[in-house]
Amino acid sequence: MKITLGDIKQNIATMLSMSSTDSRVVGYINEAQERLLYKGKWVGTYAKYAVANSNGTITWPRQLETIEAVAVSDNPGVVRNEWYEFLENGPGLRDSADGDDLTLIDRGEAVAFSDIDGVNKKLRLYSGVTADAGLRVLLQGYDQNGNWIRTLESGSYIDGEYVTLTASYVETVNLFSELVGVQKPVTGGNVTVKEYDTSTATERVIATYEPGEKRPGYRRSLIPGLPDTSTKTVTVVGKLRFIPVSADTDWLLINHEPALKEMVQSIRKAENNLPQEASMYEGRAVKLLEEQLMHYLGDGAAAIPRFQNTSTYGGGGVANLI
Repeated sequence: MKITLGDIKQNIATMLSMSSTDSRVVGYINEAQERLLYKGKWVGTYAKYAVANSNGTITWPRQLETIEAVAVSDNPGVVRNEWYEFLENGPGLRDSADGDDLTLIDRGEAVAFSDIDGVNKKLRLYSGVTADAGLRVLLQGYDQNGNWIRTLESGSYIDGEYVTLTASYVETVNLFSELVGVQKPVTGGNVTVKEYDTSTATERVIATYEPGEKRPGYRRSLIPGLPDTSTKTVTVVGKLRFIPVSADTDWLLINHEPALKEMVQSIRKAENNLPQEASMYEGRAVKLLEEQLMHYLGDGAAAIPRFQNTSTYGGGGVANLI
């Protein structure tokens, strides 16, 4: 059963001998979640996601951290890391025109779901709610000449350009050819970023930032065999990204209160310079999550071995089992 921050906040506060309104309680819960998330594929920490009408380069939503498996139009594919294109016996650098629509290649992270097209573009930021007017967002990237953008701010030069949100939209002074970094405060609504073509006076959406995003970053993948006109559906199973909770109605990624209690105790022990006790409580937390996962998966499903396809690049294929 999924649980929210409000479901466990009082119990954690009581265990810590703190008030449930103490901000440290939420801090402990978030740190416990983050530490445990990286230790395994626990119940509720992965999800299935599908994309249609892709042009081969896919920027995944904020919630997905790691792509674990992929299928293209019902056919299972292979997930490759960023080093795949640099293998000496590999296929070399790939793009959407290359014909291998069952290989997904990691392309690192991006700060927008679509890149800026051209060099004559300014950026426009639209506020989702009028209450966000006056908040400032820092945009970092390269100008039309490929130079890193620097601006004067309070007598000192900084990397990037600050823009102040308004009730409608705000436009950058600089032309941007590439956006590589965004720093924004917590907002009341979404912030939409559009590239504005100064020649044709047209706009195109390149990013939409959720209220809680402060340092936007999204995993990006390439499927070389999907051209611009492809209508194939790409389905993935991915590990979820850690996103801190703040409101009582926010869902927790680690949906096991006993494990969270043990992990919070571990953090407290570590803060008090008791490493052995901290390690003991952490081990207990991981053990509880392993038991929950075993219960969730059950014993009925048949185990399926996974083998590397011997006809693909990268080596490691198993010719036979004997």
